[in-house]
Amino acid sequence: MNTFESVKGKVAVVTGATSGIGREIAKTFAANGMKVVLAGRNEERGAKIVNDIKANGGEAIFVKAEVRNEEEIKKLIDAAVEKYGKLNVMVNNAGVTPPLKPLHEYDLAEFNRINEINYTATFLGTKYAVEAMLKTESRECSIINIASASGLKATECFCLYDASKHAVVGLTKSCALNYAKHDITVNAICPGVIDTEIFANAPEEVREINKKSVPMGRFGRPEEISYMALFMATDMARFMTGSIVTVDGGFTGGDHNEMPWGTPDPRDLH
Repeated sequence: MNTFESVKGKVAVVTGATSGIGREIAKTFAANGMKVVLAGRNEERGAKIVNDIKANGGEAIFVKAEVRNEEEIKKLIDAAVEKYGKLNVMVNNAGVTPPLKPLHEYDLAEFNRINEINYTATFLGTKYAVEAMLKTESRECSIINIASASGLKATECFCLYDASKHAVVGLTKSCALNYAKHDITVNAICPGVIDTEIFANAPEEVREINKKSVPMGRFGRPEEISYMALFMATDMARFMTGSIVTVDGGFTGGDHNEMPWGTPDPRDLH
């Protein structure tokens, strides 16, 4: 079926769903008829998003969960199955960005924190989601990992984040092989510079530096990531697994510069 209708009725868990990309994925899923279990630490935000989804005719619940805690991830997946009887889609979205500094200035506590949230949580979410998918005999299942352009391209003084996201990319590819014959696809989205809360409060000079790193010359929008996640959950993407998809305005395509064309673009794009 070459429409988005195939996601209707599917049950999805989205971690880190109370802000940014996760919030937009949850809203987009619900708007297209999916039953969404939002996970996060902020109960007030979670309740508001659920209320907004329901006010627009969608179906959702919120479960408070710390993604680094194995027991809380188990309870999250159990809550989804108890409520809806199955699990079709798991979006491992929760993540954290550390400050920019050289490796020797980080301590072990920072290293562990970044890896636990960005990588260990993806392992736990995938593990318990797959177990639930198999146990409930759910069909047309998808694991969608939100990695990063930093999982494909390194940045100076960003080693812990880069390494954790490279790990997510590797995990995605390997898991795709594990479950290829079991009706479970495993793919990753690598967002570039996305205009979420992180950048909303950044100084204008920081925003400009990040914009200039993108060949398209702008920030991505959270919904542009959610549309790709929605596609990965549809029947149209059933032959797609182990794919690492960039949504980054050309950031990972290579180096770019501002050299003017010999024959300028006649269109007014500004």
